[in-house]
Amino acid sequence: MSSIAAKLCQYRAASKLTQQAVADQLGIKTNIYGSWEAGHTYPSARYLPELAVIFGVNINELFPDNNENKWNSSTILTKKMDENEAMRLVLRSKEEVIEAKNVIIAKQLAQIEKLQHELSNWRQENVK
Repeated sequence: MSSIAAKLCQYRAASKLTQQAVADQLGIKTNIYGSWEAGHTYPSARYLPELAVIFGVNINELFPDNNENKWNSSTILTKKMDENEAMRLVLRSKEEVIEAKNVIIAKQLAQIEKLQHELSNWRQENVK
């Protein structure tokens, strides 16, 4: 088991969370998170800030303490972040999701208005 896998297990147990609860908070499938804890795969760098927030630890604590780190430079964060920086990344990510949902909702509302207008025109033409 990799060091990060052991740390994920340790922090999750200390937080009294299930794998499913952590996966749900990350917006991923439970088996993906389970694979991280088993050491079969590793979380991408984008999940590290949110994992730190979920477990209430400094993001630096998620990194392996020794040279057993199997991550290459393209998948690991090149600098360690403090907790505030991690929180800003999580909030920015959530704000981007909210903005994307708002755009979708606006398009759906416009489509509904168009359909209501078409229905109103159809009724005027066909119901006399």
